[in-house]
Amino acid sequence: MASTLTFIGIVWAFFSLSAALVACCGFYLPFWINGKLLAETDTSFGSFIRCGFPYMGPSGNLEITSQCGRYSSFWTIPSGWWRATTILTGTGTTLSLLVGLTACCCWCIGDIVSSSTVKFAGALQLFSGLLIVVGVALYPLGWGNKEVQDACDDGVMQSGPYQLGKQFNKFSNSKL
Repeated sequence: MASTLTFIGIVWAFFSLSAALVACCGFYLPFWINGKLLAETDTSFGSFIRCGFPYMGPSGNLEITSQCGRYSSFWTIPSGWWRATTILTGTGTTLSLLVGLTACCCWCIGDIVSSSTVKFAGALQLFSGLLIVVGVALYPLGWGNKEVQDACDDGVMQSGPYQLGKQFNKFSNSKL
């Protein structure tokens, strides 16, 4: 069947899917904050995933891995703010991706696009964008946790050797 999308609808669907993919990548990648542990090992954090973190090695000694991994459970995420960020941005990016994929499916499926479905999709996109923005805005409130303080020496509110990761900036800008 032929699509009933106009040129504007096709452009909207393409950019909706593109923004959703960027938001999903930004949410999943753990490069929101970059720092160093013990002044030598690079570490980075996302809302639910981290790289370069300490763990108990086979000999019972504390070791630092250079690999990335999720926290062992939702409740081991070091900050309540980061748990809220994970829920809000995860829900927002999932909803955004769902709307973007559905919009792109409208390229091939005729007679699915109407005024009410476009308004509903737009409202879902607005809601997903608000979830993402609120989630990203809450993330810095969790910078006072011990993991970030260890990685950023003097703490994140002072001029320690940390930096906001490129993914945090890309993720923040994907919905603007």
